[in-house]
Amino acid sequence: MRISRSVQSRVCVDGSLLKEFLLDEPLTGEFIGFLRNFGSIRLISHMKQPYFSFEKEDFISIKGFVGDPSAEVRYRKKYQDLTNDYFHLLLFYYRDGEQGIEKLKGIERSIQRKIDIRKDLSE
Repeated sequence: MRISRSVQSRVCVDGSLLKEFLLDEPLTGEFIGFLRNFGSIRLISHMKQPYFSFEKEDFISIKGFVGDPSAEVRYRKKYQDLTNDYFHLLLFYYRDGEQGIEKLKGIERSIQRKIDIRKDLSE
């Protein structure tokens, strides 16, 4: 699964960056299951097309419909410079299954350490 193009970008009232991406294939239930390894998932499956949202605190949130090739990704204002590649990393390591989960968890820990340092400096 890869990004075909960025459809639109905008800055929200709270300063977060919202990007809509068109993927080369539809979002799947398997991808949603993969996301569970990295944050919290909310799945509303009783709709005609199941809706999901993914939340990784301090990183990003993703919203979309299972079976649809578009995804809406929101990047937190304070940490955009640290997390701007996170959605790309999720898509890239999804292909590698269990090995991808372990590799991405290592990258995620590194990013989280940088976020924690920045939080400590702002206190």
